[in-house]
Amino acid sequence: PRFWALCLGDVRWLRNQVVAPVTEELVFRACMLPMLVPCTGPGPAVLACPLFFGVAHFHHVIEQLRF
Repeated sequence: PRFWALCLGDVRWLRNQVVAPVTEELVFRACMLPMLVPCTGPGPAVLACPLFFGVAHFHHVIEQLRF
């Protein structure tokens, strides 16, 4: 509990671990869904969007494997 209290009090930690991922996900979906819905329909677009999000961040996995 003390560790979490310290983390929640650190603005940089909050930015890096909470705000940045949430905003990145929202922005990514806001940009991808309008392009996917006309092509696939709303259901498949909502299911495909996280897959594109994961593929767009696959370079992080490669980076971790290299180092």
